[in-house]
Amino acid sequence: MKIAFYAPMKSPDHPRPSGDRLIARLLIKALQACGHQVELMSDLRSWEGKGDQIAQKDIRNQAADISVQLIDDIGHRNNKDQPDLWFSYHPYHKSPDWIGPPVAAHFNIPYVIAEAIYAIDHKYSEWAVGLQQMIPTLDQAAAILSINPLDIPALERLPQSKDKLHPLRPFLDIQLSDLHGLAIDKAAFAARYDLDPDLPWIISVAMMRNDAKLISYQYLAKSLAQLDQACQILLIGDGQAREKVEALFSGQLAQHTRFAGQLNQNDTLQAMLASDLFVWPAYKEAIGMAILEAQACGLPVIAGDSGAIPQIILEGQTGYLCSPDDHVTMATRIDQLLQDQQQRQQFSDAATANFQQHHSIEAAAQAISTVLQSL
Repeated sequence: MKIAFYAPMKSPDHPRPSGDRLIARLLIKALQACGHQVELMSDLRSWEGKGDQIAQKDIRNQAADISVQLIDDIGHRNNKDQPDLWFSYHPYHKSPDWIGPPVAAHFNIPYVIAEAIYAIDHKYSEWAVGLQQMIPTLDQAAAILSINPLDIPALERLPQSKDKLHPLRPFLDIQLSDLHGLAIDKAAFAARYDLDPDLPWIISVAMMRNDAKLISYQYLAKSLAQLDQACQILLIGDGQAREKVEALFSGQLAQHTRFAGQLNQNDTLQAMLASDLFVWPAYKEAIGMAILEAQACGLPVIAGDSGAIPQIILEGQTGYLCSPDDHVTMATRIDQLLQDQQQRQQFSDAATANFQQHHSIEAAAQAISTVLQSL
């Protein structure tokens, strides 16, 4: 099948890394793993985060021009080179899909969405037009793949979408054979970041932004400051809030904490493979892709129970969940696992097995293929 792909929130070719870009790329890989040919139809970013209605109108006008051009370009192709299905990732009120619906309708092909969000509380906000666009978008959709379970209740209340929902577990394109090739001598890794190889290592991976990420770092610092067990802390990430994050880990935490900055995926996975425990409060986190990476690496995880994270962590089997702001419980769970190496190993084995069965790209490809075959 030839699939036209579009991500209005952020193109998979966008230069700035993010979870949205990663998931867009992963969806393309999963579709290709199903045997489909995928074509990126536009890099237009329809996201507008300030509530600037003039800017939103300009984006709509650009999208209209692109839609007309795409209809003309596709119309001049041979039938065998025209798309059989349109697939859009992550439309919502701040990044509505102005391109996919008209093009799919013109060629009478199925229109499929992944991770649609309908937030009724924005009915009268600065993004009301984008929210209004979600109604015909959901109405036209032949299927809606939902990665974040928190999005489902609002979608189920809409007649446009309630019978089209298909849960899709978060997934990554990580193979065990690739991880084995990344394994590094712990002493050598300790020397790289000035870590004590004789102590257990806690790792966290997140961008350092002045939003929910910074709040998670605040909760993390509070939890780690209460630990009784000795450990080392490795923080991977960077951003405009880095100085604020470093200030959070000053004082008594400074001697235990190392900042690695932003690393590429291989270096991040290598750090995870060398560590003993992944901890992240995940305040208002939607998916938790770094947590999924940690589980793929066999890391026990202690995390906040936000978004899709309870789909990733098997409570009491691969890690522990708690409220993001419950730093007392989080500290207790961290101490528990730091002093129990046998339990960490049990969680590690279970995490790897769970990832391979439910969160690999092969598992996602099978789930997506089942949905597309039903259309």
